[in-house]
Amino acid sequence: MRLMLAQTDPVTGDIAANLSALEGLCRQAEAAGANLLALPELALTGYNVFDRLDELADEGALVDRVASLARQYHLHVLFGLALRQADGRLTNSAVLLDDEGHQLACYHKRQLWDREHRYFAPGDELCVVDTRLGKLGLMICYDNEFPEMARALAQAGAEVILSPTANMVPNADRQQLQIRARAMDNQRFVACINRSGVEDTLHYCGNSLVAGPDGEVLGRLGNDAAVLIVDLDLERIHESRVHQDYLKDLRPLPGDRQ
Repeated sequence: MRLMLAQTDPVTGDIAANLSALEGLCRQAEAAGANLLALPELALTGYNVFDRLDELADEGALVDRVASLARQYHLHVLFGLALRQADGRLTNSAVLLDDEGHQLACYHKRQLWDREHRYFAPGDELCVVDTRLGKLGLMICYDNEFPEMARALAQAGAEVILSPTANMVPNADRQQLQIRARAMDNQRFVACINRSGVEDTLHYCGNSLVAGPDGEVLGRLGNDAAVLIVDLDLERIHESRVHQDYLKDLRPLPGDRQ
């Protein structure tokens, strides 16, 4: 799988401008031979839009727009957005589309951070989806900081865990440590797609990265908007388990459900 991470600096609240930028990224990904283009958390609205969520939350039209780009450029696309559910609640979500524009998955962030609790309903389900590229698991941002999340995705069969993120200064080194640990502890590929730029008082730290099954950094960006292209060989997962297979060898702790 050839994965392209797009560390973007979206125009806050301007969906049209961000869709236009996304089309440019799709062209770039197609030219690079990428199979999957992945964007940050709330990529098409900006993150710090809490006072405008009622206006900016999507009920399906935005997903349709991105689906048309996925079809046109023959790309799987992963992107974050605010979704309005049928009961009126808002979720901080990540949508995965295939290269024909079909929706493969929609994950709602389970671990809400700080004031997100005031605006979003937490998700209840894990998300692992079997695709032509491999078995993909989804997390979003603060989920990264809970080892249980990546472990549960790996136990559910995820080979590559993707996490759209909007992480802030001064957390770049901490972010790298967490992503490498999630990858190494579960012997899986883990990719963090962070954003860059500034929104009001929020300064985003960028430093998107991909870690391999042994915890090695396969690619990492700096602070500014940029793209990162990494080839993922899923056979590396099996190679990393030759001498130890953590999930196979894991014994239930006292009190764990059998």
